[in-house]
Amino acid sequence: GAARLQLSAQQREVALMIALGQTNAQIAEKLGVSVNTAGYHVKQVFAKLDVHDRGEVATVLRRA
Repeated sequence: GAARLQLSAQQREVALMIALGQTNAQIAEKLGVSVNTAGYHVKQVFAKLDVHDRGEVATVLRRA
């Protein structure tokens, strides 16, 4: 389902972590990047999915 959302593989991974309730710090740790970089990826996911908060990411993924 998430593959149909036109997200890159990394963006899909970040979107799934967001949907699971992980923080930017947790996402950063898993990806091996800084918290700022994780925040950038989160913003990119928000923009591509046209959402404004983490709860909406989970909703979009469930519908996909």
